[in-house]
Amino acid sequence: LFNNKNNSKMPNPRAEAIKAEGNAFFKSGKYAEAIGKYKEATAVDDKVPSYWSNMAACYEKLRQFEEMADAGRSCIKADKSFVKGYFRLAVAYKNLNQLSDCIKTLESGLAVQSSNPDLKRMKKEVTELQRGEQVAAYCGKAEEMMQNGDISGAMKQLDFASRLDAGNA
Repeated sequence: LFNNKNNSKMPNPRAEAIKAEGNAFFKSGKYAEAIGKYKEATAVDDKVPSYWSNMAACYEKLRQFEEMADAGRSCIKADKSFVKGYFRLAVAYKNLNQLSDCIKTLESGLAVQSSNPDLKRMKKEVTELQRGEQVAAYCGKAEEMMQNGDISGAMKQLDFASRLDAGNA
């Protein structure tokens, strides 16, 4: 029942066969059918993170990001050390524009594997997106204050924006 690699349970042969059917559907672009198979596999054994991760990948292809996030959370719940689960959940959060949740998820994944290049790259991208949103918010607030005649308040907002966006002439 156990393989001696890391004392983890051997995968259920029936669940693995169902997963293989799901993988065949995935490869032929039949993502909804693949999801059905991965769900079937998780019904047999919900502790195998790759079933959830593969399901999340299908939801990403279908642009169903709420469902992708659910599958990502289930993946992490199945195995907290399975780094791809954090990546899948972070991708879902990024697409749902939940950037702070995305960053938290990436940081959790990096706590498991600090050298992971996908997580590091995505954290850099999302941090940059957040910074850009913050700069735009300051500029919008400055515009509003100028309209209302609050020139010094507007200048203060623009000063905040320029500090955040120091490299931008």
